Amino acid sequence: MDVTQPDSERLKRDVEGALQRALDPSDVLPMLHRLSRAAVPGSEESVFAHRQLAELLIERHPWRATMHARRVLAALPGDDRAWAVVAVSQAMLGHYRFAIAAYKRALDSAPHNPSYAHNLGHLLDVAVGRPKEAVPWLRLAYSAHKESAELAASFAHALARAGDVAEAQSVTESAMRRGGSREHSALRKWIQKGAPPQKALPPLRAPMLTDWRKTDGHDAASRRKAWSVSALEASLSRGLARLPVGPSQRGRAVALARDAARCWPTPRDETDVADLQSLAAAIAYAIVYVDHVPLTQAEVAGCFRVSASLLRARFKDLRLRLDLTPGDARYATVRRS
Repeated sequence: MDVTQPDSERLKRDVEGALQRALDPSDVLPMLHRLSRAAVPGSEESVFAHRQLAELLIERHPWRATMHARRVLAALPGDDRAWAVVAVSQAMLGHYRFAIAAYKRALDSAPHNPSYAHNLGHLLDVAVGRPKEAVPWLRLAYSAHKESAELAASFAHALARAGDVAEAQSVTESAMRRGGSREHSALRKWIQKGAPPQKALPPLRAPMLTDWRKTDGHDAASRRKAWSVSALEASLSRGLARLPVGPSQRGRAVALARDAARCWPTPRDETDVADLQSLAAAIAYAIVYVDHVPLTQAEVAGCFRVSASLLRARFKDLRLRLDLTPGDARYATVRRS
């Protein structure tokens, strides 16, 4: 794609704004993919896009996340966040030794990061059975966040397996006084028995970096997202009935609406219908745009009872998010030679 540097900078600003507005950052994936393709490799914009993609794709596509992280590392070999993404992704894929090496690289650049230290220690202890190597890393993490029940459990487990049963019991008792879980109770019983060797190691809790993926209000956001998709399609259907478009075009408009809903910010509440109405108008105009239908923005806006200026603004945003082009093969019903 032939895109100038100023265009890439503008795309980056648009993505940053979209990330700030979106309740679910993964809604911005289409924009990030476009920026990653448009930006000059190694540029600030390219690094930004690939880092965001790497961090957002970890859970569903860990191998792809690794590939995006490697693009960052090609430009910034010491980037600790990129090395951490590689580590998490490889741990999820079961490549534990690779993950351990990647966490060590992350800690080379951020030696006091307790999340990296914990995840490295946890992998050393549980995944590859080297608890003595794990203890210093888990001690570093625990010292930074003694209130964390998860860090206490990981640290106590490694201490006990490394032979320091007394300190392991002390750490566990301290966590229990702050309100321990069923896991802590089982851990305490195991330590009190002298931490006997286990026939099978407990399942690995995949170490996750959660700084950029806050889950507060996730269920409410999901409900609002489901409601907004339904309301959007209803609004779109009403407006399309007033336009001279055929059944195939209406079907493509619904497909476009569902794609748009995935990359559009979730409404704040169920009274925010004006934005959905203008988005429906923009989707209808997108079909006009890709199929070269001889209708103006004002004519389409009138069928949805929104202003032409609002439709124009929504369509501009929609075109950017979905990377729409005239004759777009995803949505066009008219094939032109």
